[in-house]
Amino acid sequence: MSKAGRRFVLVCISAKALRQRIWIAALFSIWLACLILAAALPDWRSLDVLGLSSPGLNPVYRGDPSKPLMSLSVNVDWGEEVLPDMLDILGKYGVKVTFFVTGRWAVQYPELVKRMAEEGHEVANHGMRHARPTQLSDWDLTMLILENHNLLKEIVDAPSPLFAPPYGEVDSRVTAAAAALGYRTIMWTIDTIDWQEPSVETTIARVMNKAQNGGIVLMHPKVNTVRALPAIIEGLRQKGFKLLPVGELLQEIDLEQPRPA
Repeated sequence: MSKAGRRFVLVCISAKALRQRIWIAALFSIWLACLILAAALPDWRSLDVLGLSSPGLNPVYRGDPSKPLMSLSVNVDWGEEVLPDMLDILGKYGVKVTFFVTGRWAVQYPELVKRMAEEGHEVANHGMRHARPTQLSDWDLTMLILENHNLLKEIVDAPSPLFAPPYGEVDSRVTAAAAALGYRTIMWTIDTIDWQEPSVETTIARVMNKAQNGGIVLMHPKVNTVRALPAIIEGLRQKGFKLLPVGELLQEIDLEQPRPA
């Protein structure tokens, strides 16, 4: 056989071996992905992984603008030293709020998370850690929500299917990832910007000056926010607003939507 012929045979054999290796690598990758997915989804039957509940791809900034209803939402990634006082005040006034909790915080303070749920507040998802959602890969973005879902489910059994993205970062990819897991993405109407530690008076004014039907107020467990809370609750009630958790606020919107035939 000529050198050219031998070269041709070697090239054919090499190409065939390469294809076999590619197939083996692909099969191994699929098998490995299935193992990872199985480990990550021990409770997959309880999740709407395929988004069958159609939670909506648009982020929610506000409830029904025609009804005098508002929600207080509290993003929690720190603040364990003031949360007991915040819960005491909410209990005194009979107000239920939505706590969006990170997993890294919940794993350190499960008793506070349990107390939130036991006292009738919504416990919802703020991501496993306080990462920037729009900068994560598709897989990491999904795990950000899913890992926290599984953790919160162990603590409170039934976390609310609401997701507040860390840093308020949201785009179509973030809302799609949340919706694929049966979650609605929640933003806000009124931002207290209390993480900058404004005065009590400023915190109150930021809420009262923008109070509106369907408003969602973003708060954090800060000292001055806790001090401002009684005046905020009393002021909103004097204006005729009823305070509901975010999930109930959304139900009021959904009740107005026509049912499919």
